[in-house]
Amino acid sequence: MLERKYHNLKNFQFESGESIPDLTMEYAVQGTKTLDSEGKITNAFLYLHGWSGDCNSVENLNQVIGPGKVIDTDQFYVISTTALGTPGSSSPSAPGMGTDFPEYSIKDMAIAQHELLTRGLGIKHLKGVMGTSMGGFQALNWALEYPEFMDFLILHATSHHFSNRMFGVYHLMSQIIEDDAEYNQGNYTENPVKAMEKVAYLSYLWSLAPENYEECFQSKKEFLKGVSERKADSADWDANDLVWKNKAIFNHDLTEEISTIEVPALVIGIHQDQIVDEKYSLMPLYEGLPNAELFLYDSIWGHYGCIRDVSKSSGAIEKFLTDK
Repeated sequence: MLERKYHNLKNFQFESGESIPDLTMEYAVQGTKTLDSEGKITNAFLYLHGWSGDCNSVENLNQVIGPGKVIDTDQFYVISTTALGTPGSSSPSAPGMGTDFPEYSIKDMAIAQHELLTRGLGIKHLKGVMGTSMGGFQALNWALEYPEFMDFLILHATSHHFSNRMFGVYHLMSQIIEDDAEYNQGNYTENPVKAMEKVAYLSYLWSLAPENYEECFQSKKEFLKGVSERKADSADWDANDLVWKNKAIFNHDLTEEISTIEVPALVIGIHQDQIVDEKYSLMPLYEGLPNAELFLYDSIWGHYGCIRDVSKSSGAIEKFLTDK
């Protein structure tokens, strides 16, 4: 596991106008810095994790990120952050916050990362930004807010907007939590465990390819065991963290802005992805970006294929980087 590091941002202001005096940003690094004559880092690369990850989620991509891999840590200084709103960085579950934590946007998440890199690490330019799933939402905001800051984007299993069906799934997740008596309008003393288990169950039903549920389980009993394992994951989730995070993604819609992003981009998708579906989420992203390349592959892991089968994209990433 990578060493977790921390930097505090003073008087961080949210898009809503609210602010907090100290915003903690958690991050990890790997690789070796290359410095110019002025001591500035010239080979930084930023990885942004998905909905349920943190800064160490980058290790799930060790098939493509690491020494000698296509995103070679012998060449790139890879920085991965724990997103604003996720434990490790400042979030509703931080001591003394709860419902007092400001509601935040995807744009806020990108701005906090930018301030970490520029104020905390002294980085003035990135070779590239890679975002997986919700991390891709943030990468697109990076490109809108700081178009000259990076040379390229790698956007994996992500989109510039949420399809109606997937909005409904995540909206239902939040409703399950908020309607639970133990949630108590966010003023709970103990996490509403049953509600969180239901949320995990719902998430599980959409995360994999349809074939996975049929071919990887020999019986209903085996399937329910898989569900139980997913439910157990929810023990590490906080209800307010999840509700706040979902509010951020509900407002993620860059339909009007997507055509203005001129940063060269590689859009990677999975045919069987039920969360970022090909027809309504991925292809509109690719078609909306004026300077993009597309690579699609098959994975029985569905949306999780962006981690489990990420090696299938290594050739496309290598070609994209070579062309840059």
